[in-house]
Amino acid sequence: MSDLQPLVEVEDLAVHYTVQGEGWLLRQRHLLRAVDGVSFTIRPGETLGLVGESGCGKSTTGRAILRLERPTAGRIRFQGQEIGDLPEEKLRPLRRKMQIVFQDPFASLNPRLTIGQIIAEPLSVHHLYEGRKRQDRIAELLSMVELSPEHIQRYPHEFSGGQRQRIGIARAIAVEPSFIVLDEPVSALDVSIQAQILRLLSDLQQRLNLSYLFIAHDLAVVGQMSDRVAVMYLGKIVELADRDALYQRPHHPYTQALFSAVPVPDPAEARRRSRLVLGGEVPSPINPPSGCRFHPRCPLAQEVCRRVEPSLRPVASGHQVACHFAEDAARRYEQVLV
Repeated sequence: MSDLQPLVEVEDLAVHYTVQGEGWLLRQRHLLRAVDGVSFTIRPGETLGLVGESGCGKSTTGRAILRLERPTAGRIRFQGQEIGDLPEEKLRPLRRKMQIVFQDPFASLNPRLTIGQIIAEPLSVHHLYEGRKRQDRIAELLSMVELSPEHIQRYPHEFSGGQRQRIGIARAIAVEPSFIVLDEPVSALDVSIQAQILRLLSDLQQRLNLSYLFIAHDLAVVGQMSDRVAVMYLGKIVELADRDALYQRPHHPYTQALFSAVPVPDPAEARRRSRLVLGGEVPSPINPPSGCRFHPRCPLAQEVCRRVEPSLRPVASGHQVACHFAEDAARRYEQVLV
């Protein structure tokens, strides 16, 4: 897979919003840096996991790649074509190849349409299949996501949360895409249903040769689904590596804190391991800290961290970290937790 040309290339992507102040500051306007200089690639058939706390910019990144949000700066290439500033009329044919599955399986489905109409809508937009062939295609898609074609005339409220998410997945694959953004697709579901949806997504990826950007905050889910993992904090990627390398030896203190917070099923091991507890709150993207954005909460922060923003640098083959003291952090992590 490493020899394949990237399907998606993101370079220095930024998404900024102008927000209005509150109260007596109503007339003031501030710049909210939701995504601020993100770069990564996704190869054909690959899943890149994007993980981080709520509000760090994960979903905005995924939506910007699909041009559901307008990028402020940076470059987005899909199949080698620059799409970051592509006019809407030229972007429309490419949208067939780029789809999304949303987090909330109920809010993302029109309650006034039957599931047959919901799945037929993208086929109609892209002028795919007509007449009886369209109905056969809808029945085929429902079978692919393990729903009965007999339910084609039912409405979303007649289905469970897991079934509604299957409908969303069927809608996403209806137009035969090559890339899908999965925006926390199982976070609103029960744990038992999560496993079924993740298995379905894996099966569809193998069957249809799909590439995924898998957005989540659950490290266990990300580890199950991803080939590579990018860790995001306050609008920036702080660590990017192959899944096994990241899970075995994380180098960034923030990544280490995320792993430390994952529950350990063995009580004896849980007692033996030391927790890496972060102090303070996540800073506002309106007024991010100088230097390294993580330094106010980092146990290893020094003066250089307050002054100089670290860039992503390689610490091993395929493993990049944005930390001035990544090697020290990795050694400390092994001593504390292993």
